[in-house]
Amino acid sequence: MKGSKNRKMAYKILEHTADEKFRAEGQTLEKAFSESVKAFGEIVGADPEAGRYRHKIKVESESHEALLFDFLNKLIFLQDTEGVAVCQTDKLELEEKEDSYCIKATIWADSIDREDSFLDIKAPTYNEMNVDYEENEGWVLEAVLDI
Repeated sequence: MKGSKNRKMAYKILEHTADEKFRAEGQTLEKAFSESVKAFGEIVGADPEAGRYRHKIKVESESHEALLFDFLNKLIFLQDTEGVAVCQTDKLELEEKEDSYCIKATIWADSIDREDSFLDIKAPTYNEMNVDYEENEGWVLEAVLDI
């Protein structure tokens, strides 16, 4: 199983029949979302510890699940419109508002050359999506990406 090189893996790429699935963990929701960016980068084929170009994104949604869906969708949009492969984030802030949640993140990405072979992700799905706080694990995010 692939995943981060830290002693305690903060994300894992999980087996899935037709698509790509990951699990990201963190003691805080911000850390779990940051780890989901690394998982996304690894699935795409980028180095989740790299990135030369910085992009700022902002996402606001009404629930944790919708926030994860919209956040992943924004990463796909960034790749498609800027011709980059998302690698990681070094700054991610999550704000809880009265009736929504907002993420502001600095995403690091590498440009895609014609010779590069990165996996094209079409969309996130709500199928098997999970955002939960587990007593001994902290925050756990799971998502399936349609390829």
